Amino acid sequence: MKTKCTSLTHQDLAILVADVSEYSRLAESAEDETHLRMRAIRVDIVDPCVVFYRGRIVKNTGDGFIAAFDSCADAVRCSLQIQNENEAGENLRSADRRIRFRMGLNFGEAIVEQGDIFGTTVNVAARLEQCAPPGGIVISGSLRDMAGTNIEVPVEELGSLHLKNISRRVRAYALRLGSIDSNLTSAARGRAIRRAKIPGIAVLPFRTTGVDPDDLYFGEGMVDDIILALSNIRGLMVIARTSALAYRSGSTDRQQIGQDLGVRYVLNGSVRRSASDIRITSELIDIQKNSLIWVDRYSGAPHELFDLQDRIATRIVWSIAPQIREAELKRAIRKRPENMNAYDLVLQAINLLYRMNFADFSRAGELLRMAIAADDGYALAYVYAALWQVHRIAQGWTYDFEADAIEATRLATAAVKRDPADGFALAVEGHVRAMLFREFDVAKEIFERAVSAAPGNAMAWALSSGVYSYTGDGRAALERAQRGLRLSPVDTQAYFYLSFLAMAHYVNNNYDEAIIWCRKGLGANPRLCANLRGLAVSLAALDRVEEARQVGRILLDVQPYFRLSNYARACPFNDDLRTTFLDRLRIAGLPE
Repeated sequence: MKTKCTSLTHQDLAILVADVSEYSRLAESAEDETHLRMRAIRVDIVDPCVVFYRGRIVKNTGDGFIAAFDSCADAVRCSLQIQNENEAGENLRSADRRIRFRMGLNFGEAIVEQGDIFGTTVNVAARLEQCAPPGGIVISGSLRDMAGTNIEVPVEELGSLHLKNISRRVRAYALRLGSIDSNLTSAARGRAIRRAKIPGIAVLPFRTTGVDPDDLYFGEGMVDDIILALSNIRGLMVIARTSALAYRSGSTDRQQIGQDLGVRYVLNGSVRRSASDIRITSELIDIQKNSLIWVDRYSGAPHELFDLQDRIATRIVWSIAPQIREAELKRAIRKRPENMNAYDLVLQAINLLYRMNFADFSRAGELLRMAIAADDGYALAYVYAALWQVHRIAQGWTYDFEADAIEATRLATAAVKRDPADGFALAVEGHVRAMLFREFDVAKEIFERAVSAAPGNAMAWALSSGVYSYTGDGRAALERAQRGLRLSPVDTQAYFYLSFLAMAHYVNNNYDEAIIWCRKGLGANPRLCANLRGLAVSLAALDRVEEARQVGRILLDVQPYFRLSNYARACPFNDDLRTTFLDRLRIAGLPE
Protein backbone atom coordinates (compact mmCIF):
# COMPACT_ATOMS: atom_id res chain seq x y z
CA MET A 1 0.00 0.00 0.00
CA LYS A 2 1.29 3.47 -0.88
CA THR A 3 0.09 6.81 0.44
CA LYS A 4 0.43 9.74 -1.99
CA CYS A 5 -0.93 12.41 0.37
CA THR A 6 -2.50 12.61 3.78
CA SER A 7 -6.08 12.67 2.49
CA LEU A 8 -5.99 9.99 -0.22
CA THR A 9 -5.03 6.35 0.08
CA HIS A 10 -3.86 4.48 -3.01
CA GLN A 11 -3.90 0.71 -3.14
CA ASP A 12 -3.23 -1.94 -5.78
CA LEU A 13 -6.48 -3.87 -6.18
CA ALA A 14 -8.39 -6.14 -8.51
CA ILE A 15 -11.67 -4.39 -9.32
CA LEU A 16 -14.85 -6.18 -10.40
CA VAL A 17 -17.62 -4.05 -11.91
CA ALA A 18 -20.96 -5.75 -12.62
CA ASP A 19 -24.12 -4.40 -14.23
CA VAL A 20 -27.45 -6.03 -15.17
CA SER A 21 -28.08 -6.14 -18.91
CA GLU A 22 -31.32 -4.34 -19.91
CA TYR A 23 -32.20 -3.57 -16.31
CA SER A 24 -34.35 -0.56 -17.27
CA ARG A 25 -36.50 -2.70 -19.56
CA LEU A 26 -36.89 -5.38 -16.87
CA ALA A 27 -37.81 -2.83 -14.21
CA GLU A 28 -40.26 -1.00 -16.44
CA SER A 29 -42.19 -4.15 -17.29
CA ALA A 30 -42.20 -5.61 -13.74
CA GLU A 31 -40.64 -3.22 -11.24
CA ASP A 32 -41.50 -4.99 -7.96
CA GLU A 33 -40.61 -8.45 -9.26
CA THR A 34 -37.28 -7.24 -10.66
CA HIS A 35 -36.45 -5.44 -7.43
CA LEU A 36 -37.19 -8.51 -5.28
CA ARG A 37 -35.28 -10.86 -7.58
CA MET A 38 -32.25 -8.54 -7.60
CA ARG A 39 -32.27 -8.48 -3.81
CA ALA A 40 -32.49 -12.29 -3.65
CA ILE A 41 -29.59 -12.65 -6.10
CA ARG A 42 -27.54 -10.23 -4.03
CA VAL A 43 -28.24 -12.04 -0.74
CA ASP A 44 -28.09 -15.63 -2.03
CA ILE A 45 -25.32 -15.41 -4.64
CA VAL A 46 -23.33 -12.18 -4.87
CA ASP A 47 -22.50 -11.43 -1.22
CA PRO A 48 -21.63 -15.01 -0.22
CA CYS A 49 -19.38 -15.34 -3.27
CA VAL A 50 -17.56 -12.08 -2.59
CA VAL A 51 -17.04 -13.01 1.08
CA PHE A 52 -15.98 -16.56 0.17
CA TYR A 53 -13.31 -15.23 -2.21
CA ARG A 54 -12.02 -12.71 0.36
CA GLY A 55 -13.32 -9.63 -1.40
CA ARG A 56 -15.56 -6.77 -0.28
CA ILE A 57 -18.48 -4.97 -1.84
CA VAL A 58 -17.40 -1.34 -2.24
CA LYS A 59 -20.56 0.09 -3.76
CA ASN A 60 -24.04 -0.92 -4.88
CA THR A 61 -25.20 0.83 -8.03
CA GLY A 62 -28.86 -0.21 -8.01
CA ASP A 63 -28.56 -2.46 -11.04
CA GLY A 64 -25.08 -3.74 -10.20
CA PHE A 65 -22.14 -3.50 -7.83
CA ILE A 66 -18.41 -2.82 -7.52
CA ALA A 67 -16.22 -5.24 -5.56
CA ALA A 68 -12.52 -5.07 -4.69
CA PHE A 69 -10.06 -7.92 -4.11
CA ASP A 70 -6.44 -8.09 -3.01
CA SER A 71 -5.93 -11.13 -5.27
CA CYS A 72 -6.54 -11.17 -9.03
CA ALA A 73 -7.12 -14.93 -8.90
CA ASP A 74 -9.82 -14.46 -6.25
CA ALA A 75 -11.50 -11.76 -8.36
CA VAL A 76 -11.62 -14.03 -11.41
CA ARG A 77 -12.89 -17.03 -9.46
CA CYS A 78 -15.55 -14.89 -7.77
CA SER A 79 -16.80 -13.49 -11.08
CA LEU A 80 -16.98 -16.97 -12.60
CA GLN A 81 -18.81 -18.33 -9.55
CA ILE A 82 -21.40 -15.53 -9.58
CA GLN A 83 -22.03 -15.87 -13.30
CA ASN A 84 -22.29 -19.66 -13.18
CA GLU A 85 -24.68 -19.66 -10.22
CA ASN A 86 -26.81 -16.82 -11.54
CA GLU A 87 -27.02 -18.24 -15.07
CA ALA A 88 -28.00 -21.66 -13.70
CA GLY A 89 -30.98 -20.10 -11.93
CA GLU A 90 -31.98 -17.56 -14.56
CA ASN A 91 -31.90 -20.09 -17.40
CA LEU A 92 -35.04 -21.58 -15.87
CA ARG A 93 -36.91 -18.35 -16.72
CA SER A 94 -38.16 -17.12 -20.06
CA ALA A 95 -35.48 -15.35 -22.08
CA ASP A 96 -37.10 -11.91 -21.82
CA ARG A 97 -37.26 -12.02 -17.98
CA ARG A 98 -33.72 -13.16 -17.15
CA ILE A 99 -31.47 -11.04 -14.94
CA ARG A 100 -28.02 -11.40 -16.47
CA PHE A 101 -24.83 -9.67 -15.37
CA ARG A 102 -22.14 -8.20 -17.55
CA MET A 103 -18.79 -8.00 -15.78
CA GLY A 104 -15.51 -6.15 -16.27
CA LEU A 105 -12.32 -6.80 -14.28
CA ASN A 106 -9.15 -4.74 -14.05
CA PHE A 107 -6.06 -4.59 -11.84
CA GLY A 108 -4.12 -1.52 -10.79
CA GLU A 109 -3.84 1.34 -8.36
CA ALA A 110 -7.12 2.75 -7.05
CA ILE A 111 -8.03 5.62 -4.75
CA VAL A 112 -9.72 4.17 -1.68
CA GLU A 113 -12.01 6.25 0.51
CA GLN A 114 -14.52 5.28 3.17
CA GLY A 115 -17.41 3.62 1.36
CA ASP A 116 -16.16 4.30 -2.17
CA ILE A 117 -13.37 3.75 -4.67
CA PHE A 118 -12.13 5.89 -7.57
CA GLY A 119 -9.49 6.20 -10.27
CA THR A 120 -8.58 5.07 -13.75
CA THR A 121 -8.39 1.41 -12.68
CA VAL A 122 -12.05 1.53 -11.67
CA ASN A 123 -13.05 3.45 -14.80
CA VAL A 124 -11.36 0.89 -17.05
CA ALA A 125 -13.14 -1.98 -15.28
CA ALA A 126 -16.46 -0.16 -15.82
CA ARG A 127 -15.74 0.33 -19.54
CA LEU A 128 -14.71 -3.33 -19.93
CA GLU A 129 -18.00 -4.34 -18.34
CA GLN A 130 -19.82 -2.49 -21.14
CA CYS A 131 -17.91 -4.60 -23.67
CA ALA A 132 -19.09 -7.88 -22.13
CA PRO A 133 -22.14 -9.73 -23.43
CA PRO A 134 -25.00 -10.64 -21.04
CA GLY A 135 -23.69 -13.40 -18.79
CA GLY A 136 -20.12 -12.64 -19.90
CA ILE A 137 -16.85 -11.42 -18.36
CA VAL A 138 -14.17 -9.21 -19.94
CA ILE A 139 -10.83 -8.74 -18.19
CA SER A 140 -7.88 -6.44 -18.81
CA GLY A 141 -4.45 -7.61 -19.90
CA SER A 142 -2.93 -6.37 -16.62
CA LEU A 143 -5.32 -8.53 -14.58
CA ARG A 144 -4.73 -11.53 -16.83
CA ASP A 145 -0.98 -11.16 -16.41
CA MET A 146 -1.31 -11.03 -12.63
CA ALA A 147 -3.75 -13.97 -12.43
CA GLY A 148 -1.58 -16.14 -14.70
CA THR A 149 -2.44 -19.82 -14.63
CA ASN A 150 -5.14 -19.27 -12.00
CA ILE A 151 -7.64 -18.47 -14.75
CA GLU A 152 -9.27 -21.86 -15.10
CA VAL A 153 -11.45 -21.24 -18.18
CA PRO A 154 -10.55 -20.65 -21.84
CA VAL A 155 -9.57 -17.05 -22.66
CA GLU A 156 -10.37 -15.32 -25.92
CA GLU A 157 -8.16 -12.39 -26.98
CA LEU A 158 -10.09 -9.25 -27.94
CA GLY A 159 -7.08 -7.15 -28.92
CA SER A 160 -6.38 -3.59 -27.79
CA LEU A 161 -9.66 -1.79 -27.28
CA HIS A 162 -10.33 1.91 -27.45
CA LEU A 163 -12.59 2.56 -24.43
CA LYS A 164 -14.80 5.61 -24.02
CA ASN A 165 -13.02 8.48 -22.20
CA ILE A 166 -9.87 6.36 -21.71
CA SER A 167 -6.95 7.87 -23.64
CA ARG A 168 -4.85 4.73 -23.99
CA ARG A 169 -5.89 1.47 -25.58
CA VAL A 170 -6.44 -1.45 -23.22
CA ARG A 171 -5.59 -5.08 -23.90
CA ALA A 172 -8.70 -7.12 -23.20
CA TYR A 173 -9.74 -10.76 -23.02
CA ALA A 174 -13.10 -12.50 -22.75
CA LEU A 175 -13.58 -15.47 -20.44
CA ARG A 176 -15.46 -18.24 -22.23
CA LEU A 177 -17.92 -19.36 -19.57
CA GLY A 178 -20.16 -21.27 -21.96
CA SER A 179 -17.41 -23.58 -23.16
CA ILE A 180 -16.17 -24.41 -19.69
CA ASP A 181 -19.68 -24.92 -18.32
CA SER A 182 -20.55 -27.31 -21.11
CA ASN A 183 -17.51 -29.39 -20.20
CA LEU A 184 -18.46 -29.59 -16.54
CA THR A 185 -20.13 -32.74 -15.29
CA SER A 186 -23.53 -32.33 -13.68
CA ALA A 187 -21.93 -33.25 -10.35
CA ALA A 188 -19.35 -30.47 -10.74
CA ARG A 189 -22.06 -27.93 -11.54
CA GLY A 190 -23.97 -29.14 -8.49
CA ARG A 191 -20.92 -28.66 -6.26
CA ALA A 192 -20.51 -25.10 -7.51
CA ILE A 193 -24.11 -24.20 -6.72
CA ARG A 194 -23.94 -25.92 -3.30
CA ARG A 195 -21.04 -23.82 -2.01
CA ALA A 196 -21.65 -22.50 1.50
CA LYS A 197 -23.94 -19.46 1.55
CA ILE A 198 -23.99 -17.90 4.98
CA PRO A 199 -26.54 -15.33 6.17
CA GLY A 200 -25.59 -11.69 6.58
CA ILE A 201 -26.59 -9.15 9.24
CA ALA A 202 -26.26 -5.39 9.55
CA VAL A 203 -26.28 -3.72 12.97
CA LEU A 204 -27.53 -0.16 12.52
CA PRO A 205 -26.57 2.65 14.92
CA PHE A 206 -29.14 2.79 17.69
CA ARG A 207 -31.31 5.93 17.62
CA THR A 208 -30.67 8.20 20.58
CA THR A 209 -33.87 9.75 21.90
CA GLY A 210 -34.18 12.61 24.39
CA VAL A 211 -32.92 16.16 24.42
CA ASP A 212 -29.21 15.88 25.25
CA PRO A 213 -27.12 16.05 22.02
CA ASP A 214 -24.11 14.70 23.94
CA ASP A 215 -25.91 11.34 24.13
CA LEU A 216 -25.65 10.73 20.38
CA TYR A 217 -22.36 8.89 20.80
CA PHE A 218 -23.97 6.17 22.90
CA GLY A 219 -26.21 4.77 20.19
CA GLU A 220 -23.26 4.56 17.82
CA GLY A 221 -21.02 3.13 20.52
CA MET A 222 -23.48 0.29 21.06
CA VAL A 223 -22.84 -0.72 17.45
CA ASP A 224 -19.12 -1.24 18.07
CA ASP A 225 -19.63 -3.67 20.93
CA ILE A 226 -22.39 -5.61 19.19
CA ILE A 227 -20.55 -5.89 15.87
CA LEU A 228 -17.40 -7.09 17.67
CA ALA A 229 -19.38 -9.75 19.51
CA LEU A 230 -21.39 -10.75 16.45
CA SER A 231 -18.22 -11.26 14.44
CA ASN A 232 -17.43 -14.22 16.70
CA ILE A 233 -20.64 -16.07 15.80
CA ARG A 234 -19.94 -18.99 13.52
CA GLY A 235 -21.59 -18.91 10.13
CA LEU A 236 -22.65 -15.25 10.14
CA MET A 237 -21.42 -12.48 7.84
CA VAL A 238 -21.43 -9.14 9.68
CA ILE A 239 -21.47 -5.87 7.74
CA ALA A 240 -18.71 -3.49 8.78
CA ARG A 241 -19.53 -0.58 11.10
CA THR A 242 -18.52 2.00 8.51
CA SER A 243 -21.18 0.71 6.11
CA ALA A 244 -23.89 0.65 8.79
CA LEU A 245 -23.12 4.21 9.95
CA ALA A 246 -24.46 5.55 6.65
CA TYR A 247 -27.94 4.79 8.03
CA ARG A 248 -27.56 6.57 11.37
CA SER A 249 -30.41 8.96 10.59
CA GLY A 250 -32.95 6.12 10.62
CA SER A 251 -34.83 7.64 7.69
CA THR A 252 -34.02 4.87 5.18
CA ASP A 253 -36.49 2.05 4.64
CA ARG A 254 -35.26 -1.23 6.12
CA GLN A 255 -35.98 -3.07 2.89
CA GLN A 256 -33.73 -0.58 1.11
CA ILE A 257 -31.02 -1.12 3.71
CA GLY A 258 -31.22 -4.85 3.13
CA GLN A 259 -30.84 -4.33 -0.60
CA ASP A 260 -28.02 -1.81 -0.25
CA LEU A 261 -26.01 -3.94 2.15
CA GLY A 262 -27.05 -7.33 0.78
CA VAL A 263 -28.08 -8.80 4.14
CA ARG A 264 -30.94 -10.98 5.28
CA TYR A 265 -31.13 -9.64 8.85
CA VAL A 266 -31.06 -6.12 10.31
CA LEU A 267 -30.69 -5.27 13.99
CA ASN A 268 -31.64 -1.77 15.10
CA GLY A 269 -32.94 -0.04 18.20
CA SER A 270 -33.08 3.07 20.32
CA VAL A 271 -31.39 4.44 23.46
CA ARG A 272 -32.87 6.88 25.96
CA ARG A 273 -31.02 8.28 28.97
CA SER A 274 -32.31 10.35 31.84
CA ALA A 275 -30.95 11.37 35.21
CA SER A 276 -32.32 8.22 36.80
CA ASP A 277 -32.07 5.44 34.21
CA ILE A 278 -31.04 4.18 30.77
CA ARG A 279 -33.54 2.42 28.52
CA ILE A 280 -32.61 0.50 25.40
CA THR A 281 -34.93 -1.19 22.91
CA SER A 282 -33.68 -3.50 20.14
CA GLU A 283 -35.38 -5.41 17.34
CA LEU A 284 -34.27 -8.03 14.85
CA ILE A 285 -35.89 -8.05 11.39
CA ASP A 286 -35.81 -10.68 8.65
CA ILE A 287 -35.56 -8.53 5.53
CA GLN A 288 -36.43 -11.24 3.03
CA LYS A 289 -39.67 -12.10 4.84
CA ASN A 290 -40.26 -8.49 5.90
CA SER A 291 -41.04 -9.82 9.38
CA LEU A 292 -40.07 -8.92 12.94
CA ILE A 293 -38.26 -11.83 14.65
CA TRP A 294 -38.16 -10.30 18.15
CA VAL A 295 -38.18 -7.10 20.21
CA ASP A 296 -36.37 -6.78 23.53
CA ARG A 297 -35.99 -4.06 26.15
CA TYR A 298 -33.28 -3.37 28.74
CA SER A 299 -32.91 -0.83 31.53
CA GLY A 300 -30.44 0.15 34.23
CA ALA A 301 -29.10 2.99 36.36
CA PRO A 302 -26.76 5.68 34.89
CA HIS A 303 -23.79 4.53 36.99
CA GLU A 304 -24.14 1.11 35.32
CA LEU A 305 -23.58 2.63 31.88
CA PHE A 306 -20.55 0.66 30.76
CA ASP A 307 -21.50 -2.57 32.53
CA LEU A 308 -24.96 -2.28 31.02
CA GLN A 309 -23.49 -1.64 27.58
CA ASP A 310 -21.39 -4.81 27.76
CA ARG A 311 -24.26 -6.83 29.19
CA ILE A 312 -26.69 -5.64 26.54
CA ALA A 313 -24.26 -6.39 23.73
CA THR A 314 -23.75 -9.92 25.05
CA ARG A 315 -27.46 -10.53 25.63
CA ILE A 316 -28.37 -9.25 22.18
CA VAL A 317 -25.70 -11.32 20.50
CA TRP A 318 -26.58 -14.56 22.22
CA SER A 319 -30.28 -14.06 21.72
CA ILE A 320 -29.62 -13.32 18.05
CA ALA A 321 -27.50 -16.43 17.50
CA PRO A 322 -30.14 -19.07 18.41
CA GLN A 323 -32.85 -17.04 16.68
CA ILE A 324 -30.86 -16.86 13.46
CA ARG A 325 -29.82 -20.52 13.71
CA GLU A 326 -33.47 -21.50 14.13
CA ALA A 327 -34.65 -19.28 11.25
CA GLU A 328 -31.88 -20.52 8.96
CA LEU A 329 -32.52 -24.15 9.91
CA LYS A 330 -36.23 -23.83 9.12
CA ARG A 331 -35.31 -22.32 5.77
CA ALA A 332 -32.85 -25.15 5.06
CA ILE A 333 -35.33 -27.86 6.05
CA ARG A 334 -37.87 -26.49 3.56
CA LYS A 335 -35.39 -26.90 0.70
CA ARG A 336 -35.38 -29.89 -1.59
CA PRO A 337 -32.25 -32.02 -0.93
CA GLU A 338 -30.78 -31.32 -4.37
CA ASN A 339 -30.95 -27.57 -3.70
CA MET A 340 -29.16 -27.57 -0.35
CA ASN A 341 -25.78 -25.86 -0.22
CA ALA A 342 -22.91 -26.65 2.15
CA TYR A 343 -24.15 -24.19 4.77
CA ASP A 344 -27.63 -25.78 4.77
CA LEU A 345 -26.10 -29.23 5.13
CA VAL A 346 -23.99 -28.15 8.12
CA LEU A 347 -27.01 -26.51 9.78
CA GLN A 348 -29.04 -29.69 9.52
CA ALA A 349 -26.09 -31.76 10.75
CA ILE A 350 -25.72 -29.57 13.87
CA ASN A 351 -29.41 -29.94 14.60
CA LEU A 352 -29.13 -33.73 14.49
CA LEU A 353 -25.68 -34.13 16.05
CA TYR A 354 -26.59 -32.79 19.48
CA ARG A 355 -29.69 -34.94 19.91
CA MET A 356 -27.24 -37.67 20.91
CA ASN A 357 -29.19 -40.64 19.65
CA PHE A 358 -27.41 -43.04 17.33
CA ALA A 359 -29.70 -42.75 14.29
CA ASP A 360 -29.72 -38.94 14.19
CA PHE A 361 -26.02 -38.84 15.02
CA SER A 362 -25.22 -41.14 12.11
CA ARG A 363 -27.29 -38.98 9.76
CA ALA A 364 -25.39 -35.91 10.98
CA GLY A 365 -22.14 -37.56 9.94
CA GLU A 366 -23.54 -38.22 6.46
CA LEU A 367 -24.65 -34.59 6.10
CA LEU A 368 -21.23 -33.30 7.14
CA ARG A 369 -19.53 -35.53 4.59
CA MET A 370 -21.95 -34.20 1.96
CA ALA A 371 -21.12 -30.61 2.98
CA ILE A 372 -17.40 -31.23 2.56
CA ALA A 373 -18.01 -32.83 -0.83
CA ALA A 374 -20.16 -29.85 -1.85
CA ASP A 375 -17.58 -27.26 -0.74
CA ASP A 376 -14.13 -28.52 0.14
CA GLY A 377 -13.04 -25.02 1.17
CA TYR A 378 -15.75 -24.57 3.82
CA ALA A 379 -13.90 -24.66 7.15
CA LEU A 380 -17.00 -24.99 9.33
CA ALA A 381 -17.94 -28.30 7.70
CA TYR A 382 -14.54 -29.70 8.69
CA VAL A 383 -14.85 -28.27 12.22
CA TYR A 384 -18.11 -30.04 12.91
CA ALA A 385 -16.91 -33.21 11.19
CA ALA A 386 -13.99 -33.24 13.66
CA LEU A 387 -16.38 -32.66 16.57
CA TRP A 388 -18.55 -35.46 15.25
CA GLN A 389 -15.58 -37.83 15.53
CA VAL A 390 -14.89 -36.61 19.09
CA HIS A 391 -18.51 -37.18 20.14
CA ARG A 392 -18.50 -40.59 18.47
CA ILE A 393 -15.64 -41.58 20.74
CA ALA A 394 -17.11 -39.90 23.85
CA GLN A 395 -20.50 -41.58 23.34
CA GLY A 396 -18.88 -45.00 22.91
CA TRP A 397 -20.07 -45.40 19.31
CA THR A 398 -16.62 -46.04 17.87
CA TYR A 399 -15.39 -49.40 16.67
CA ASP A 400 -11.77 -48.25 16.34
CA PHE A 401 -10.59 -45.59 18.80
CA GLU A 402 -7.21 -45.04 17.16
CA ALA A 403 -8.63 -44.67 13.65
CA ASP A 404 -11.35 -42.24 14.80
CA ALA A 405 -8.85 -40.19 16.79
CA ILE A 406 -6.57 -39.90 13.75
CA GLU A 407 -9.53 -38.90 11.58
CA ALA A 408 -10.59 -36.23 14.10
CA THR A 409 -7.07 -34.79 13.95
CA ARG A 410 -7.08 -34.78 10.15
CA LEU A 411 -10.41 -32.97 10.00
CA ALA A 412 -9.52 -30.42 12.68
CA THR A 413 -6.19 -29.66 11.00
CA ALA A 414 -7.96 -29.31 7.63
CA ALA A 415 -10.39 -26.80 9.16
CA VAL A 416 -7.58 -24.62 10.51
CA LYS A 417 -5.72 -24.86 7.22
CA ARG A 418 -8.78 -23.51 5.41
CA ASP A 419 -9.31 -20.66 7.90
CA PRO A 420 -6.26 -20.11 10.16
CA ALA A 421 -7.93 -17.17 11.94
CA ASP A 422 -11.10 -19.09 12.90
CA GLY A 423 -11.12 -19.27 16.70
CA PHE A 424 -13.69 -22.08 16.74
CA ALA A 425 -11.63 -24.20 14.34
CA LEU A 426 -8.53 -23.65 16.48
CA ALA A 427 -10.47 -24.54 19.63
CA VAL A 428 -11.65 -27.84 18.16
CA GLU A 429 -8.09 -28.67 17.11
CA GLY A 430 -6.93 -27.92 20.66
CA HIS A 431 -9.71 -30.08 22.08
CA VAL A 432 -8.74 -33.00 19.84
CA ARG A 433 -5.08 -32.71 20.88
CA ALA A 434 -5.97 -32.58 24.58
CA MET A 435 -8.81 -35.08 24.81
CA LEU A 436 -7.72 -37.75 22.35
CA PHE A 437 -3.92 -37.55 22.49
CA ARG A 438 -3.20 -35.88 25.87
CA GLU A 439 -0.90 -33.38 24.13
CA PHE A 440 -1.69 -30.88 26.87
CA ASP A 441 1.05 -28.28 26.27
CA VAL A 442 0.36 -28.21 22.54
CA ALA A 443 -3.36 -27.91 23.21
CA LYS A 444 -2.91 -24.98 25.61
CA GLU A 445 -0.89 -23.08 23.01
CA ILE A 446 -3.58 -23.70 20.38
CA PHE A 447 -6.32 -22.60 22.77
CA GLU A 448 -4.52 -19.34 23.46
CA ARG A 449 -4.53 -18.65 19.73
CA ALA A 450 -8.21 -19.60 19.62
CA VAL A 451 -9.43 -17.21 22.34
CA SER A 452 -7.14 -14.48 21.01
CA ALA A 453 -8.67 -14.86 17.54
CA ALA A 454 -12.24 -15.08 18.87
CA PRO A 455 -12.52 -13.65 22.39
CA GLY A 456 -16.32 -13.70 22.19
CA ASN A 457 -16.66 -17.31 21.06
CA ALA A 458 -18.35 -19.26 23.85
CA MET A 459 -17.37 -22.67 22.50
CA ALA A 460 -13.68 -21.71 22.34
CA TRP A 461 -13.68 -20.79 26.04
CA ALA A 462 -15.68 -23.87 27.06
CA LEU A 463 -13.49 -26.29 25.13
CA SER A 464 -10.35 -24.62 26.48
CA SER A 465 -11.48 -25.32 30.04
CA GLY A 466 -11.20 -29.04 29.30
CA VAL A 467 -7.43 -29.16 28.99
CA TYR A 468 -7.05 -27.43 32.37
CA SER A 469 -9.40 -29.94 33.97
CA TYR A 470 -7.48 -32.82 32.41
CA THR A 471 -4.24 -31.51 33.93
CA GLY A 472 -5.72 -30.75 37.36
CA ASP A 473 -5.76 -26.95 37.15
CA GLY A 474 -9.31 -26.64 38.43
CA ARG A 475 -9.20 -22.89 38.99
CA ALA A 476 -8.28 -22.07 35.39
CA ALA A 477 -10.76 -24.67 34.14
CA LEU A 478 -13.55 -23.12 36.20
CA GLU A 479 -12.82 -19.57 35.03
CA ARG A 480 -12.86 -20.62 31.37
CA ALA A 481 -15.99 -22.75 31.66
CA GLN A 482 -17.85 -19.95 33.45
CA ARG A 483 -16.79 -17.46 30.80
CA GLY A 484 -18.04 -19.75 28.05
CA LEU A 485 -21.41 -20.14 29.76
CA ARG A 486 -21.73 -16.38 30.33
CA LEU A 487 -21.16 -15.79 26.64
CA SER A 488 -23.85 -18.28 25.66
CA PRO A 489 -26.51 -18.31 28.37
CA VAL A 490 -29.46 -19.08 26.05
CA ASP A 491 -27.73 -21.40 23.60
CA THR A 492 -29.82 -24.46 22.76
CA GLN A 493 -26.63 -26.51 23.20
CA ALA A 494 -25.83 -25.01 26.63
CA TYR A 495 -25.76 -28.50 28.21
CA PHE A 496 -22.46 -29.01 26.38
CA TYR A 497 -20.99 -25.99 28.22
CA LEU A 498 -22.47 -27.27 31.47
CA SER A 499 -20.55 -30.54 31.15
CA PHE A 500 -17.26 -28.61 31.09
CA LEU A 501 -18.34 -26.49 34.05
CA ALA A 502 -19.28 -29.60 36.01
CA MET A 503 -15.93 -31.19 35.16
CA ALA A 504 -14.08 -28.10 36.41
CA HIS A 505 -15.96 -28.26 39.74
CA TYR A 506 -15.14 -31.97 40.02
CA VAL A 507 -11.42 -31.32 39.55
CA ASN A 508 -11.69 -28.54 42.17
CA ASN A 509 -13.17 -31.13 44.58
CA ASN A 510 -16.44 -29.16 44.58
CA TYR A 511 -18.45 -32.34 44.19
CA ASP A 512 -21.77 -30.86 45.31
CA GLU A 513 -21.43 -28.13 42.66
CA ALA A 514 -20.39 -30.69 40.04
CA ILE A 515 -23.54 -32.69 40.78
CA ILE A 516 -25.75 -29.61 40.42
CA TRP A 517 -24.29 -28.68 37.02
CA CYS A 518 -24.32 -32.27 35.77
CA ARG A 519 -28.00 -32.56 36.64
CA LYS A 520 -28.72 -29.24 34.90
CA GLY A 521 -26.99 -30.50 31.79
CA LEU A 522 -28.78 -33.84 31.87
CA GLY A 523 -32.09 -32.04 32.25
CA ALA A 524 -31.44 -30.45 28.85
CA ASN A 525 -30.00 -33.59 27.25
CA PRO A 526 -30.15 -36.85 29.24
CA ARG A 527 -28.08 -38.80 26.69
CA LEU A 528 -24.76 -36.92 26.94
CA CYS A 529 -22.40 -39.57 28.31
CA ALA A 530 -19.79 -37.07 29.52
CA ASN A 531 -22.37 -35.60 31.90
CA LEU A 532 -23.49 -39.06 33.07
CA ARG A 533 -19.89 -40.06 33.80
CA GLY A 534 -19.29 -36.76 35.61
CA LEU A 535 -22.39 -37.21 37.75
CA ALA A 536 -21.49 -40.81 38.60
CA VAL A 537 -17.94 -40.02 39.77
CA SER A 538 -19.05 -36.93 41.74
CA LEU A 539 -21.64 -38.98 43.61
CA ALA A 540 -19.07 -41.71 44.23
CA ALA A 541 -16.62 -39.12 45.59
CA LEU A 542 -19.22 -38.19 48.24
CA ASP A 543 -19.84 -41.87 49.09
CA ARG A 544 -23.36 -41.64 47.68
CA VAL A 545 -22.81 -45.10 46.26
CA GLU A 546 -26.39 -46.14 45.54
CA GLU A 547 -27.08 -42.90 43.66
CA ALA A 548 -23.82 -43.34 41.74
CA ARG A 549 -24.84 -46.89 40.77
CA GLN A 550 -28.25 -45.66 39.63
CA VAL A 551 -26.49 -43.20 37.30
CA GLY A 552 -24.19 -46.01 36.19
CA ARG A 553 -27.22 -48.04 35.12
CA ILE A 554 -28.57 -45.07 33.16
CA LEU A 555 -25.20 -44.74 31.45
CA LEU A 556 -25.32 -48.41 30.43
CA ASP A 557 -28.79 -47.88 28.99
CA VAL A 558 -27.40 -45.12 26.76
CA GLN A 559 -24.08 -46.88 26.14
CA PRO A 560 -24.69 -50.62 26.62
CA TYR A 561 -21.22 -51.67 25.45
CA PHE A 562 -19.37 -49.40 27.88
CA ARG A 563 -16.38 -51.13 29.46
CA LEU A 564 -13.80 -49.54 31.72
CA SER A 565 -10.97 -51.31 29.90
CA ASN A 566 -11.99 -49.62 26.64
CA TYR A 567 -12.80 -46.25 28.18
CA ALA A 568 -9.39 -46.10 29.88
CA ARG A 569 -7.83 -45.38 26.48
CA ALA A 570 -10.19 -42.45 25.89
CA CYS A 571 -10.21 -41.05 29.43
CA PRO A 572 -8.47 -37.70 28.93
CA PHE A 573 -7.17 -36.97 32.45
CA ASN A 574 -3.50 -37.14 33.39
CA ASP A 575 -2.27 -40.23 35.22
CA ASP A 576 -3.31 -39.55 38.85
CA LEU A 577 -6.67 -38.02 37.98
CA ARG A 578 -7.40 -40.80 35.49
CA THR A 579 -6.78 -43.54 38.06
CA THR A 580 -9.14 -41.92 40.57
CA PHE A 581 -11.76 -41.22 37.87
CA LEU A 582 -11.76 -44.87 36.75
CA ASP A 583 -11.91 -46.14 40.34
CA ARG A 584 -15.00 -44.01 40.98
CA LEU A 585 -16.65 -45.34 37.83
CA ARG A 586 -16.05 -48.83 39.26
CA ILE A 587 -17.81 -47.74 42.46
CA ALA A 588 -20.72 -46.68 40.24
CA GLY A 589 -20.97 -50.29 39.11
CA LEU A 590 -19.63 -49.92 35.58
CA PRO A 591 -18.18 -53.18 34.22
CA GLU A 592 -14.53 -53.88 33.48
